[in-house]
Amino acid sequence: MKLCVDIGNSNTVIGLYRNNEQIVRWRIATDRHITRHDLMATFHALMSAHSIAKESVCCIIISSVVPTWNHSWTRFSKEYFSAEPFFITPTVDTGITLRVDQPQQVGSDRIVNSVAAHHLFPAGAIVVDSGTAITVDVVTPQAEYVGGAIMPGILISLEALAERTAQLPRVMLDTPDHAIGTTTEESLKSGIFFGFVGMIDKVISEIIKELPFSPTIIATGGLAGHFAEASTYIQQYERDLTLSGLNIIGQRIFRS
Repeated sequence: MKLCVDIGNSNTVIGLYRNNEQIVRWRIATDRHITRHDLMATFHALMSAHSIAKESVCCIIISSVVPTWNHSWTRFSKEYFSAEPFFITPTVDTGITLRVDQPQQVGSDRIVNSVAAHHLFPAGAIVVDSGTAITVDVVTPQAEYVGGAIMPGILISLEALAERTAQLPRVMLDTPDHAIGTTTEESLKSGIFFGFVGMIDKVISEIIKELPFSPTIIATGGLAGHFAEASTYIQQYERDLTLSGLNIIGQRIFRS
């Protein structure tokens, strides 16, 4: 089985795949201070809870936007699974051509999302990935990644408001019942929710004007489900788009 690992700035999502079937999915906090021994303890508990033998993992494929954590994951993979992890970089043959000015700067998560999006929608797609940052990426019918946009994430904005204002509280993000908030908390939720939906939709609308094809617009990421239904443009929510992309690349690389 393949262990697919999506290391994000806030959370790390892990999927165990047998061919195209996801056997199990885990989400852990991304902690740059965690050692390989901490990872061993975490995985031992997770795999034991699901009665999965570590010997059943034949390969490990990782998308990471946190380079400082890669060393711990490499040491952990070698010692626990006896396997050398494969990290996605812009030079990997993923089947997607990076048609941008500086391909070496494209994040591995954006590459992997493009692979999955092209697999699902070969006529072209826009991917909205909502995490610590929000990325909007375009993959063409010719399997080319041609760029996109990057915005601050929702949680970053909520944290900045709470930290830099004296009277605004921290709030949990959920879909507000009304646009007009009658309390400070309701007003924050309304402004953040509808503000981000509007910002994302505006970026998408401007990108569409520059495309010679009609894309399918997909949302993914931990917070995307909150605004996907409210968006004018987002057509589909794919929770595990990044893991699916890693699995597709893994099949291409490892032929398993």
